[in-house]
Amino acid sequence: ESRLGDLREWTVALEPEVAVAAQRAAIETLIWMANADRKLDPEEAHMLKEIIMRSRLDADAQDEMVTAVHNPPELDQLAVRIGHPVLAELLVALSWELADADGDISRSEETFMNDLADKLGVAGARVTEIRDAVVAQVAG
Repeated sequence: ESRLGDLREWTVALEPEVAVAAQRAAIETLIWMANADRKLDPEEAHMLKEIIMRSRLDADAQDEMVTAVHNPPELDQLAVRIGHPVLAELLVALSWELADADGDISRSEETFMNDLADKLGVAGARVTEIRDAVVAQVAG
């Protein structure tokens, strides 16, 4: 909970354009995760669209992100664009949940998650903890 407090304080202090860039990077990460197995399932697409529509991005940016659901954007300089380690861990957790939305985590999704965690600076042991917690929550 204290780490989430740190994240809240960080987001409040951001300049608006930096906050939008971090939010877009977060959504782009989830879009990539959903497409990692080269098969975007309806459950994954629905979850992504819900996340996008609940974001505080303006209507044009939301439209752009919805279009990107089927055409993933580049993930250049991801850790820099995300900007906070707690946000990175939350993205890893959301990505695991998205990967499991269709009831199956494919080998390509696992490979992507390991690469994503590396790009975000989330340690392998922490990634395993996050995955186990998400899979248990989704199953139970």
